[in-house]
Order: sequence, then structure tokens, then C-alpha cells
Amino acid sequence: MTLAGIAFVLTWAALAFGAWFVFHLLRQNGRTLLRVEALEADVEWLAARAAEPGGSKAVGDTLAKSRINRNGLPPGTTAPAFTLPRLDGGELSLSDYAGRPVLLVFSDPDCGPCDVLAPKLERFAKETPGMSVVMVSRGDPERNRSKVAEQGLTFPVVLQEQWKLSREYAKFATPIAYLIDAEGRIAADVAVGANAILALPLTVTSAMAAGAAS
Repeated sequence: MTLAGIAFVLTWAALAFGAWFVFHLLRQNGRTLLRVEALEADVEWLAARAAEPGGSKAVGDTLAKSRINRNGLPPGTTAPAFTLPRLDGGELSLSDYAGRPVLLVFSDPDCGPCDVLAPKLERFAKETPGMSVVMVSRGDPERNRSKVAEQGLTFPVVLQEQWKLSREYAKFATPIAYLIDAEGRIAADVAVGANAILALPLTVTSAMAAGAAS
């Protein structure tokens, strides 16, 4: 084979490897972003705890005992209670929805997939009056208000401090959601991503119907 032929083969081999590498990089991108968000959440939470009186010891004890859970809460768990400030004023508590199912969605104003989900979630909220939608966001209040106005959201949006409530719900990522039943329990595994979130209520309803039929 001539030098030109060898160069041609090597060039195409390099291009093929490059394409393969890019494909696998994109494939891993979503999971990598979740890990980065989880690491950011860990650091923010530990920094906040360390700043509290006696916080350094508390952080040390936390690290010594176990890693922070980020795998989500299992079905059947009592949903962690919370009271958080609403973007439109006042406060909202999970207990306000006692006796009603709630789709609790965790979002972020800088999350691209959250922007895609928001209008679909608004449509779902209007078309499903039997289920309340509550969004938990984070970050700057004014930036969040701008996002809510831009997306035309009418369901309640509350702000958590850093990742504090996300830690209680054991998932540091956005968008994710939990379906909380009328008794205040987690009804299904945490849904990650827009499609999974929108399918969550239907999935749970179908499973309940199948259980009742059997």
C-alpha cells in the first residue's frame, strides 16, 4: 500500500473513532449532568451546615456516618413535610393538600429541560383538576418570577433554600417529580425527565386499576 493509501485509511479510522467517541459522549451527557448537579448539591448543603453554630461537627458526623442519599425515596414513604415561600407571596405547605394527590415537581430557572417541561405541565394542570401541581424551584426569586411569567404558569411555584428540600426528597436533579397520594405518601418511584414526569400520574393510575381488577 502506498503512503497516500495508508494516510487515507488512517484518516477515515480517526474520523470513525471520533464519531464513535462523540456518540458515546452525548449518550452519557444526561447522566453526567445529574452527577454534577448532585455534587453541587452536596457541596452547597455541607457548606450551609458548616456555617451554622456547631455546624463543622455536624458535617463531620454526617460524612463519617454515611453518604448523602441521592437515589430517591421509595414508594410508600411518607412525603417529607415542608413550608416554603411562594413566588406570588405567602407560604405553601404540603399539609395544605391533605386528602388530595399532588404532583411535586423540582425545577430550576437555568435548567433547559425544565423550560421544555413547563408549558406541558401547565397544560396538564389545567386538564387534570383532580390533581394539584406544585413546583419547587431554587435560586434568585426575581429570575424565577421572570421564568414563571414567560412560561405563563398558573400553578403554585415555591422556592427552596439551595438544595435543602431536594435533600429531604433524596434527589438532586431537575426536572424530577414525585406523585404524592391523598394520604401523603410517595405513590411511585421518582420520575426523572419531562416525559417520565408527564407519564407518572397515568402510570400510577393504570397500576392501581390493574391491582383493583386482580
